[in-house]
Formats: sequence, C-alpha cells, structure tokens
Amino acid sequence: MSDLRPTTGKFRRGLKAVVRRLLEMSGGVTSFEQVTRVKAPALSKYGSPDDEMHMPLDVAVDLMMDTGSNGILSFIAAELGYKLVALDAQHFDGDLPSIDDVAQVISSLNAVVQEYAQVSKDGRVTPAERRRVFNEIEKAVQKLRSFQRMVDAATTGGEE
Repeated sequence: MSDLRPTTGKFRRGLKAVVRRLLEMSGGVTSFEQVTRVKAPALSKYGSPDDEMHMPLDVAVDLMMDTGSNGILSFIAAELGYKLVALDAQHFDGDLPSIDDVAQVISSLNAVVQEYAQVSKDGRVTPAERRRVFNEIEKAVQKLRSFQRMVDAATTGGEE
C-alpha cells in the first residue's frame, strides 16, 4: 500500500530531518513536551528516520510557534511547488481598493486564461504545462486574497 503514496521516501526523510532540527531548537523533546499535547517518547519518533510515524499537524504548529520557525511548513510548501510569503509584509492602509487594484486582479485572472489557452491548444496538457497553469492560478488566487484583505481592512465593522 505504501507504494501508492504520492510522497517519496526522500521527502519523508527530509521532513523528519526538519522536525529533528526544530525539536533541537525548542530545547529537545523533554522541553518541548511541556508546550504541546505529545510526550517526549512520541516526539522522538516524529524526528526518527527509522520510525514511520510523522508529527500531527497541530503538534507541528505548536513546534513552529515555539521555535519561531516556519521550517516544516516551508519544507512542505517547497515540495508542493510553493513558497511562503509573510502576510505582515503587506501593509493595508484601510482605504478601499483602487481601480488599479481591481485591474491587477483582472490581469492575474487573464494570465490564467492565456496560459491555459496556450498549453491546451493541442488538445492535451502535459505535467509541465499543468504546473505552468497551476502557477498562474496560484498567482491569481494570491492576488484575490490580497484584494480580499484590502476590502477587509477597509471595513469598519459595520453590520451586513
């Protein structure tokens, strides 16, 4: 059954290595068990390359918050073809989005349509072409989410 897993052994070993490094950053498993729901023996297994158990998501978030590192999330994002961008790097002044902001959203959506039209004109989409389309889709989604945060920042808390 493990042959059907989409993750590779190399990825899973790398994930365990990231977990080990963060556990060390947190002061070790005995120290980290004080700030999460899992005890030291299980935490050791999550970092061990010889054990198939992986860290549950909520414990991974506890670990990243405890260490101030997004290492696990960054590692996973990179495997999926993404990179993390800190939201606090975006500064919204509370004004409603401008027409230029709307135009950027439309432009990013248009880029998705153009890329898809380009890669599908022969009636098929290769894995490399799919990645290009997905990349454009992700850029558009990020533009939309940014636009959403602008609108949210401009909302004064009035009722709907």
